[in-house]
Amino acid sequence: MHANDIAFGIEIETHMPGHDRTPIGGYHNGLPVSWLPAGWKAERDGSIRTPAGRKPCEFVSPVLRGREGLQNVETAVDAIKERGARVNESCGLHITISWNGDAAALARLISLIANHEKAIYASTGTRRRERNQWAKQIKTYGNKDAAKTRCEADRYHLLNLTHLARGRQRIEIRAFAGTLNKTKLIGYIQMILGLAELAMNQKRCAGWDYAKKPGTKSCWDRPDAGHGETELNRLFYRLGWTKGWYKGELRNRRFGELTTGENGCDFRPVKKKLLDLARKYDQAS
Repeated sequence: MHANDIAFGIEIETHMPGHDRTPIGGYHNGLPVSWLPAGWKAERDGSIRTPAGRKPCEFVSPVLRGREGLQNVETAVDAIKERGARVNESCGLHITISWNGDAAALARLISLIANHEKAIYASTGTRRRERNQWAKQIKTYGNKDAAKTRCEADRYHLLNLTHLARGRQRIEIRAFAGTLNKTKLIGYIQMILGLAELAMNQKRCAGWDYAKKPGTKSCWDRPDAGHGETELNRLFYRLGWTKGWYKGELRNRRFGELTTGENGCDFRPVKKKLLDLARKYDQAS
């Protein structure tokens, strides 16, 4: 299984100018947006708080895949910004991926996400996402079985498994803050695809908790780095975006990399942007 084979979609929560005449459908009943690429829809979301003279609007992508999918997102975001859309603290970004793994692969994915939960939250640049009621933490449940049970029953977690529990082959990640920054969006999409790809291809389940031996130094440690930045660096090593974690046949593999032919991804802008956000996360109270 490669990241190119995993379908994905995104939901971008925004607020629009009150005078904009884009048709906005009801919640989970979006209407097609004529000025976006084919398949994009606009719908209402009651969780979005709007400034005076603005109206809430969530843009929902069609099913996307591979490098062409990323290009579709970039084109859509340019148009959404041009239309006057903005985000604020009440807005979120949800990423949905297709999932056809077996029970063992799902257990590996749950454990990977719990193991790197701090890094995922840190990449948002804010502590609001891990503290609010819409994207609750899962590591606190103590093990993968307990987390699976809770995430299947309640969608308001970092990891939403309610669709999967109902027989729909998809999983939603709700951790990210609303954004119209294309570098962040590309990074978040590839991060989640990378974790899914890793879970599908590895045989060993990640430990629920990570703890270094006292006095040891790891390759992802940086002088004066905060906890969020350190954990995000560790995730970059885990995904192969920074070399040094894997040996043998996985040494040059970068999980989550979306390619067309032999053209690979340049992860440097994404890593720089997300690490800047992790530093902002570490400075937040």
